[in-house]
Amino acid sequence: MKMPYALACAVAVSAAGFAAVADNLAAQPWIGDGQSDRNGADWYDEDPAPEFRAVFTLPEGTREAKVHFACVGFGWFSVDGEAMMRTDGLDTLWTPYDKTVYSKTFTVKAGPGPHKIVVRLGNGFYNLPPLRFWGSMCFRTVLAHGRPCFKMAVEGVKGPLEWKWRRTNVVRNSVYLGAEVDATRPVDSDWKPAANVAGPKGTIRPWPDENLGMVADGAHHGSSKWLKEGLVQVVDFGVNASGVPEFVFRGEERGTSVEIVYGERLNADGSVNVLTQTAGQIKRGNGGPGAPRVACQRDAYKCGGAACERFAPPFTWHIFRYAEIRGAKHLLGDGDAERSVRSMVSLADKAPAAKAFKTKDAGLAAIHEMCRRTFQANMIGGVQSDCPGRERLGYGGDIVSSSEAFILNWDMRAIYLKILQDFADEAADDGWITETAPYVGIGDRGYGRRAGPVSWSLAVPELIDALLRHYGETKALDYYPVCARYVRLLAAKYPSGLIPRCIGDHEALARAPNDMTGTAHWHRFVALTAGFAKRLGRTDDAAEFGALADRIKAAFVAKYVKDGVVANGTQSAQAIALYLGLVPADQVPAAERRLVAAIEERGFGPTTGIFSTRYMLMYLSEHGRVDIARKIVLHKGFPGWLHMLDRGATTLWETWKESDNIFSNCHPMFGSVDEWILKYGGE
Repeated sequence: MKMPYALACAVAVSAAGFAAVADNLAAQPWIGDGQSDRNGADWYDEDPAPEFRAVFTLPEGTREAKVHFACVGFGWFSVDGEAMMRTDGLDTLWTPYDKTVYSKTFTVKAGPGPHKIVVRLGNGFYNLPPLRFWGSMCFRTVLAHGRPCFKMAVEGVKGPLEWKWRRTNVVRNSVYLGAEVDATRPVDSDWKPAANVAGPKGTIRPWPDENLGMVADGAHHGSSKWLKEGLVQVVDFGVNASGVPEFVFRGEERGTSVEIVYGERLNADGSVNVLTQTAGQIKRGNGGPGAPRVACQRDAYKCGGAACERFAPPFTWHIFRYAEIRGAKHLLGDGDAERSVRSMVSLADKAPAAKAFKTKDAGLAAIHEMCRRTFQANMIGGVQSDCPGRERLGYGGDIVSSSEAFILNWDMRAIYLKILQDFADEAADDGWITETAPYVGIGDRGYGRRAGPVSWSLAVPELIDALLRHYGETKALDYYPVCARYVRLLAAKYPSGLIPRCIGDHEALARAPNDMTGTAHWHRFVALTAGFAKRLGRTDDAAEFGALADRIKAAFVAKYVKDGVVANGTQSAQAIALYLGLVPADQVPAAERRLVAAIEERGFGPTTGIFSTRYMLMYLSEHGRVDIARKIVLHKGFPGWLHMLDRGATTLWETWKESDNIFSNCHPMFGSVDEWILKYGGE
């Protein structure tokens, strides 16, 4: 007789204890459906998601067993019908799969059995569509990719399990394009032997921490209205968030096709605007063979004819406030009794809150909530993304600007250690730190090969420094060699100490010269690395990098600083140089006066960008001018955070100027203001 069981996710597996787990998993094959990989227009054809099953029996007297599970793509499994994972496996970590794959361990309380395991797989980031982002760049050419697959080991069970698989009625699924379910299709009863597949080459590592993974962060119930009588409904969920919606269809005829598109904004006619979160700006058929003309976030459901049908798109999430439903004959959620089933469950990595925040200023409170909502929407799958819609990528620059604000809101130790491993994996072969981790091929104004621009590579030493300061996490110093190798590479390439190429202070209205920003961050990178070397007792390295930092500063001052004016004298230039300590002491008073003048010239409106916004607010406040910083934060009208709120934003815009087409409406970089709010804006 089988015993009832409960699950406990045993993620805290020690390094020593995991050695046996790793050996066990290494002995298991990667399991997949054995279908051929699709890299062209055929990727967009119907390709039902696979479901796998196996049966295992435990030794007599057993009362519990550990199950180790690793997968690439999105993976979910159950034992005897009880789900071990939630959110359709969306908490699977995205990594450079040919370097690292994480395994999660579960404890199942159960008797000998037999017990049935069911595994469902979605494409996730391992089987991305061959979209040509921005009309030219296909991530599949760089990322480790293939059909989703998994490894599983059950302690106490000798040898590999016998897996079979079948097709499901999830006929399409994409992390960027959405999912399609056909409820008229009977579940395939033809179970076929599963295949042992090549899988990724990455080392299997233990799940880093219990605070890594997806959590459902509350439901937002929507209200809907007809846009066109009997044809189109628009649902407003009240806030912009990353989430998985659930809809209920009542009384729809069998075969009724329902299409749902999502957006952050509405068009003037009340329809949903899909353009601010369309994948890779693919809006006019420029996504490559087979790609949709507009690569928006879209789901489809074919009704099975039941009296009540629920649909929550599997193996995907969306960033949206609004959903436009086409084809359903009945108004969803008519009457109070039905409202709760037309909802969006927002998602975020489950980092615990760092501390509560209180303020008597309604403006600061509203900005804080807008920032937090934006941050949460961009923490999914162990990646801190730039936006949860059109890119979903782990850009280093956004981490440099906003990591301190994230840390003041949540315990980010586990997530940032995982992100450091991602950057280290990507730098392992040639030493260059990439612009994004995982690396997708973007190296805008970098330095050749896989190198990103230095201001984005700075994420690595900044995270090491933050982990040491906030958590005393000495494991962060394991990534010191990544920094040291990079310093020597870039120093050899630019011996003058000046960095001629960088993206610079992205989205500043009055931008410091890009080369100035790059050189300032090059100095910061080297100075931090010298400090790590000293802490580790590497005296030769500390002396080498300390001397290099001095040379870079001298070159910076000689080229960019004169009589307290830095480069073009903008808020951006003054703040970068002052905050990073690159103004000679005798010129600091003049540089501060110039910064204040640049602020007053714009009526206290910020003209700063991704980096200098933080630097300006923090420098002013750390040097006795909290009053000026407060005026900037609470500036009314364009540009500013209150302007975003006044225009109806519930998450931060990517740009100071409102965008209904090109730019994301959920972007964390201007969320550096929340660091200031949490440090200087409370009661």
